[in-house]
Amino acid sequence: MSPSRSSIKPAALLGLLALVPFVAGVYYAYAGSTLDAAAALRWLAPYLAVIVGFIGGVQWGRMLSKPGIRFMDMAWAVVPALIAWGALLTANPWRVALLLVALIAAWLMDEYGARRGWQPRGFLQLRRVLTLVVGGCVIAIAWRVIRG
Repeated sequence: MSPSRSSIKPAALLGLLALVPFVAGVYYAYAGSTLDAAAALRWLAPYLAVIVGFIGGVQWGRMLSKPGIRFMDMAWAVVPALIAWGALLTANPWRVALLLVALIAAWLMDEYGARRGWQPRGFLQLRRVLTLVVGGCVIAIAWRVIRG
């Protein structure tokens, strides 16, 4: 069961709206001082952790809609959220690095899910774009903090 074009459109719109805090963070980081950039990372970190957890929930929902899902597939879908949770318990720069690792791990699970048949192509293409933009924004803000 693959999503129709009509179901991808709202997902794309909502995905774009979810990018607003990241784009705003880049603007805030570069329009102000390096202290503003550090503040942007502080307020984006919990949001990114929530997004990673949300992605894991989407993965579980997609898996549960298919027959024959393996326990390890479901277990691996939880790992990025656990990494993100651990990241929130650390200080920068580890927090940002671990959150990026969690985001990439969640994306790799989606790539794996596409090969296993529980992630449709349209969804996967959307995830790639959103992951690239989020990762790029977080790296840009972190770069501003590091380089001053």
